[in-house]
Amino acid sequence: MFGRRGWWVGSSVALGLASASPAWATQPLQDFLQSAQTQNFDVRESNAVEQQRGSEADAVLGRLTPALSARGTYTRNQTEVSAQLPGSPERLVITPLNQMDAVFQLDVPIVDLANYHRYKSAKALAKSSSEQRDATFIDVSRSVARAYYTFLGASALVTSAQRSIAAAQDNLNLVSERRGAGAATELDYERAASAVARAQQDLADAELGVALAGRALATLSGLEPQPALEYPPEDDLHGEGPLQSWLARAADTPAVRVAQLQHEAVQQNRKAAKRALLPTLGGLANERISNATGFSDRASSYQLQVVLGWRLDYSLIATTDAQDAALDAQTVRLERSRRAAEDATFEAFARVNNGISNSRSSRVEAQSAQRAAELAATRYDAGVATQLDVTEAQRDAFLASAARIQSDAELAYARAALRLAVGERISGSGAPTTTMAPAETETNQ
Repeated sequence: MFGRRGWWVGSSVALGLASASPAWATQPLQDFLQSAQTQNFDVRESNAVEQQRGSEADAVLGRLTPALSARGTYTRNQTEVSAQLPGSPERLVITPLNQMDAVFQLDVPIVDLANYHRYKSAKALAKSSSEQRDATFIDVSRSVARAYYTFLGASALVTSAQRSIAAAQDNLNLVSERRGAGAATELDYERAASAVARAQQDLADAELGVALAGRALATLSGLEPQPALEYPPEDDLHGEGPLQSWLARAADTPAVRVAQLQHEAVQQNRKAAKRALLPTLGGLANERISNATGFSDRASSYQLQVVLGWRLDYSLIATTDAQDAALDAQTVRLERSRRAAEDATFEAFARVNNGISNSRSSRVEAQSAQRAAELAATRYDAGVATQLDVTEAQRDAFLASAARIQSDAELAYARAALRLAVGERISGSGAPTTTMAPAETETNQ
């Protein structure tokens, strides 16, 4: 009886910790990314800022386009002023007692270089806001991907912890039977019971991880993750090609383009400050309708003007100096942005290579730990190993399974982070396959 029971416990350790039902979120990553495009707080704020910058650019453009204004006034004069012209039967009212005036005016900017460059600056900022929206979504995608793979890893750890409890409980039942038959000591029983309690603690920690990761994922994406069910194919541990090809792509990320456009905006502001020292030329046309006709005896009259204006004060010179310094500062920010994009790409690439190495070794470790757990259970049943050997082997198998889950989750995220670092959006179909399944035993294949 003990021989068959011992073989079954050993098998449950190997199959339970290694090839237990894997888990995978019902929704693919693409669903969370699509939801984040409309629900994420940062994305929504970025969309609003983009609209704001576009409207601000239009407002600046308005200073370069004709402007029409109208004004109506009523004036109660103390006395009426009138005159009797020779040969006219009626008195000419010059200033009526109740005076009413209507003025329609059209202002047409002809040459205003300062406002022209301010408009160019506003347009550059509007374009940078559009690029910033893309950069923000990439940052959000990075956070969503991290939470997503963390959720999957935690779900896989729950599955592994549940199987660990089952294996520990089976071992406790076996030790209890052996103790009843006088073949196991009280110490063996207490160690087996302690292993069950420890496995239950592991399950509680894993369930906490699922709850927290699921909450973070829902907050970031606006979509509640469904319970984990099954896994996609394993990662094949392939490399990502030469580093230089990725670094070359990092030179044109949305974040870099934002810095470039902001640099252009500062350049235009600098030009605007310099052009403010030059005269402006504008045209003006107005039509006046009034019952105060004066000696012309005409109710309406118009005026056409061309105005040349020039203003010079110290503030304009100081503003030019300030914009020179702002341009120098923005040049540094642009260089920093380019370097930061390359650094993020370099780090993500290095983490992929490190993840491949860790996943490969963790798979070997998990398989060895599983075989050791099975062997310990068999040897204990044969009386050539202690219960301590069994419980330690089971614990090692669980820890190895957890280490593999963590390394595979980190590799899956690193592949996604590498693509995001070069400005590439990830999707459910285009994202790297995850590798967070508990270790598959090659002995069972």
